[in-house]
Amino acid sequence: MSIFQRGLVLSATAVAVTTVATVITGLHLSKTQAYFQGSPKELVDTVWQEINRNYVDSTFNQQDWQAVRTTYLDREYTTQEAAYGAIREMLELLDDPYTRFMDPQEFENMKVETSGEL
Repeated sequence: MSIFQRGLVLSATAVAVTTVATVITGLHLSKTQAYFQGSPKELVDTVWQEINRNYVDSTFNQQDWQAVRTTYLDREYTTQEAAYGAIREMLELLDDPYTRFMDPQEFENMKVETSGEL
């Protein structure tokens, strides 16, 4: 087998492995998302993921952020308000005065207060 043929075989194998890994990962994420979809727990997970992706301090203020996710997703939330409280509690672990959660009403009030209009 020539070097060119080996390269083609290796490339095809890499593409196949990547495709399988992507499909398996996609199926796993779909099941997780479907489980939480439309529930207060979905909001808790969405906020956790947003912090996980974008928070500046990669140590999360010395918090085991994966364990925080497990702790908060193991809880049951019967209302959106319960989820809002859990999110605030979760963000308090970061001890960051610039990271906070506003529920829809608080966000609407903030927009009105800062719009400069009467």
